[in-house]
Amino acid sequence: MTNNLRLGLIGSYVPKKCGIATFGRDLINSIKDNLPNTEIIIAAAETGNESYQYDKSVVTIMKTTSRRSYCRAAEKLNEAGIDLALLQHEFGLFGGKRIKVKIGGVIKDYPTGDYILETISNLKCPLITTFHTVVPHPDSERRKVIKQIINKSVAVVTMTQNSKNILIADYDADKSKVFVIHHGVPLKTKKFRLEIIKKLNLNKHTFYLTMNGLLSENKGVDLVIKAMPAILNKHPNCHLLVIGQTHPQILAAHGEKYRNNLIELAKKLKVEKSITFINEFLETKDLMEYISISKLHLTPYRDPDQSASGTLAYAIGSDIVIISTPYRYAQELLAKKRGFLVPFEDYAAIAKIVNQLIDKPMIRLLTKANIRKFGRTMAWPAVGKDYLKLINEFIS
Repeated sequence: MTNNLRLGLIGSYVPKKCGIATFGRDLINSIKDNLPNTEIIIAAAETGNESYQYDKSVVTIMKTTSRRSYCRAAEKLNEAGIDLALLQHEFGLFGGKRIKVKIGGVIKDYPTGDYILETISNLKCPLITTFHTVVPHPDSERRKVIKQIINKSVAVVTMTQNSKNILIADYDADKSKVFVIHHGVPLKTKKFRLEIIKKLNLNKHTFYLTMNGLLSENKGVDLVIKAMPAILNKHPNCHLLVIGQTHPQILAAHGEKYRNNLIELAKKLKVEKSITFINEFLETKDLMEYISISKLHLTPYRDPDQSASGTLAYAIGSDIVIISTPYRYAQELLAKKRGFLVPFEDYAAIAKIVNQLIDKPMIRLLTKANIRKFGRTMAWPAVGKDYLKLINEFIS
C-alpha cells in the first residue's frame, strides 16, 4: 500500500447540510485515519442558489446551472495531480438535462445529472464511483448517463448486494467491476445512556422512539404520528423525537409548510405532548447521542427503491432496534432478524409492532445481539480500510 496518496473527491461537501456531504467528509476522515499522509482535493457540487464557505481542500465549485463549471472541475483536479478520483453520485446532485419520470404513479420533473460527464470524461486519473442510489428498471435517459459513468470508472461501489445486482442486470455493468462496501457509521458512543439523557435534558423513565434526517414526505413521519394514539393508549410513557430540519429544497419552495402540517396533525390527534421536533441538522456526534438513547428507531420511508439510508446505518451502528418499511436498503440490512419490517403506508402495523416490542423486551435484546456483530463491519475505520484496499488496486 502506498504511503502517500493524493485523492480527488467529487460531490457535495460540508458545510452543506445533506447526507452526501456528511458521507464525503466521513469517508475522507476514515481514509486519513488509515493512511494519515493522504491529501484530499475536492470539487464541490452546489445548486445555482447555494454558496458555502469551505475549507482549503475545496479547489473548485460545480454549479448545477453551469456546464462550464464541470469542465473547470476536471481542469482543477488534473492540475492538482491527483492519483485517483472518488465520485459520490446521487440523482439531483449534478446539473444538466431534466426529464419527466413516473415515480409511484406520479409524473415528476427529474434531473439526469449529465453535466458530471463533462468532469469525469476529462479526468487524467482513474475514477471510482460510489452510487448512493441505484434505480431499477431505469428510463433510457438516466440509464444512458449511469452507463457512461460506469464505463468511465475503473470500479464502482454500491452499499448493498441488491444494488450491485441491479447495476449488473439493468445497466450492463461488468460484475467484476462492482464492489459492495457498507455505508460507514460512527463508532458507538462510549457514554452511558443515563449520562446522555441528563445532558440532553430528557427523562430516564421515558421510552423514546426516534426518527431523523432531512424532513420530507418520503420520510413517513406522518405515519408514525398517526400510529402514536394506539401506542400511547397502551404505553403512555412513550415519546417520539423527530430529529432534523426540513429538506433545503422543500424549505426553499414551500417554507415550513410541511413541518407545520405535521405539527397540526399531532395536535389533531391529541399526541402533540408526546412528540418533540428537533429542528436542527445536528453534527454526527450529537445525532448519535440522540439515537443512542432511543429504544426503537423508525425509518418508514415511502420509496421502495431507496438503496441507502444514513440514518438506518447509524442506528445499526448504535445497536438500536429498527422498525422500517421494506425499501431495498432496509430489506438487506435488517435481514437475519436484525430488525422489523412493516408494510408501506400502514401506520396500524407500526403501532402494533412498537407495542409488541415494548411488551417483550427480550425480543429487543435478542435483536440487538443480532445487530451488534453486523454493525461492527460498518464502522468507519473498517469502511475506510475497504476503500483504501480498492483504491490501491488502481494506482501505480
